[in-house]
Amino acid sequence: MTVCMLATAGSAVAAEAKWHFTVLPAAVVTGDVVLLGDIAKPSGDIAYKSWQDFAQIKLWPAPRKYGRPMAITRPKLRNALQQYLGGMASKAILPGSIAIQRGGKVVQKNTLSQMVTRTISNATQQLEGEAVLRDMSIPNFIFLRDSKNRLDIEPLRTVQAGRIGIRFREVDPNGEVVRRVTGGAFLDLWVTVPCTAAPMNRNDLLTPDQITYERKNLAYLQGEPWDGKGGPYRVTRTLGAGTPIFEGALEAIPVVAKGSRIDLVYKGSAIRLSVIAKAMEDGRIGEVIPVRNLQSKRQVYATVLNDSTVIIERNR
Repeated sequence: MTVCMLATAGSAVAAEAKWHFTVLPAAVVTGDVVLLGDIAKPSGDIAYKSWQDFAQIKLWPAPRKYGRPMAITRPKLRNALQQYLGGMASKAILPGSIAIQRGGKVVQKNTLSQMVTRTISNATQQLEGEAVLRDMSIPNFIFLRDSKNRLDIEPLRTVQAGRIGIRFREVDPNGEVVRRVTGGAFLDLWVTVPCTAAPMNRNDLLTPDQITYERKNLAYLQGEPWDGKGGPYRVTRTLGAGTPIFEGALEAIPVVAKGSRIDLVYKGSAIRLSVIAKAMEDGRIGEVIPVRNLQSKRQVYATVLNDSTVIIERNR
């Protein structure tokens, strides 16, 4: 019967030379025998009726157990097609191997890729910048154990630039998760951020002429970029020209500089005394810093009141 069908199909497509068929990397069969149409898709100049006849050619026996895929290597697949198809086997474009499952359903890689792209794209809509997805690490296919089951992706909790983990899940009609399959992708997120226009040393003041703006990929930035607001600031470490300016590399300029002479005020309920002191650390308004009383040479801690005064209050 297979020989007769092959002969019929072969004669029907003999004149249709500019076509081929692609064997899928994974396929599902429902009967006891694998048909060519179960595992292959046509391309090129072939009539619909011709392929329908050709697709009914019987190949090898289907896997005995439902939901248990059978793998066939490329060399074995090539030999099997030559055995069942003869010269027509030369029209086959073969994968590295094929997995065949009896029953269930298969989701091919192109569909998996679309699912990942759609999921991450939806999650990045609220992010600023240009999002580019690349380097997907997903299976070539996923078999579902039952044709009534569906495949989806677990909701993403947070999405940020860099490697993103994906979990496919097979869900049965009752909403129960049958199994999970992991995958992932890399997200580039291009934004324009403040950068240094020239090299800067630690404690240099950050002035407008030292700031430029460049397009950077957040996936490779080690920190939270400064938003360009606030100030005045100074940098807390050495920065090269064109380096992104991170929040952690900035600090407010102190109103009291280390080593400066300031008024140290002792204030009690009935007394106020002022002496000259030396700031032992930088200080900002409201901060407590160590200062040295230049008369007694004692070190005490006082609160920065302004750029020239620190105060110690004693309340009874």
